[in-house]
Amino acid sequence: MKVIGIVGSPRKNGNTNILVQQVLEGAAEAGAETRNFFLNEMNYKGCQGCGYCKSHDKCKLEDDLMELFNELASADGVVFGSPIYFGQFTGQMRLFIDRCYSLINADFSSRLPAGKKAVIIGTQGAPDAAAFKGVYDEFGGQISNFMRMDVKDTIVGIGYHAPGEVKEDSVIMDKAKNAGLNLFK
Repeated sequence: MKVIGIVGSPRKNGNTNILVQQVLEGAAEAGAETRNFFLNEMNYKGCQGCGYCKSHDKCKLEDDLMELFNELASADGVVFGSPIYFGQFTGQMRLFIDRCYSLINADFSSRLPAGKKAVIIGTQGAPDAAAFKGVYDEFGGQISNFMRMDVKDTIVGIGYHAPGEVKEDSVIMDKAKNAGLNLFK
């Protein structure tokens, strides 16, 4: 089994990355090979709308996302993580999501093998757990429909502001670890 993390936070020591790492740690304890991609450190552009990927089997842009897309295709599980900035996922994550258009055929069928397991990690400063529920639901629907992934869990850390603050919340840290441990159950 292989599980990859895709982190859309600009902070490596931030709450989102910490929770993604917890899921990956749980998956590793369950026997999976893990790898984490930190989008903020990668060199890539958003979709150019050129249509190249609809007549070829890949995106025309030859950048750092090519390796990530190869890993995504071979992974059995994926942990997507992004904080909410101004009511939406970060720009880093949005650019990545836009480029996932190249993973879909012209007839809107997925180029990825069906049945990958997914966990969605989010963090937000807003103390209302339902404040951005629509963002997580929409993304979960996109990866279910377009990528044919099975979303096993959505974990949202609420009310966190300082980097690393989530470590003090043993309940959510345990929940993230257990999501990794049970990803393939």
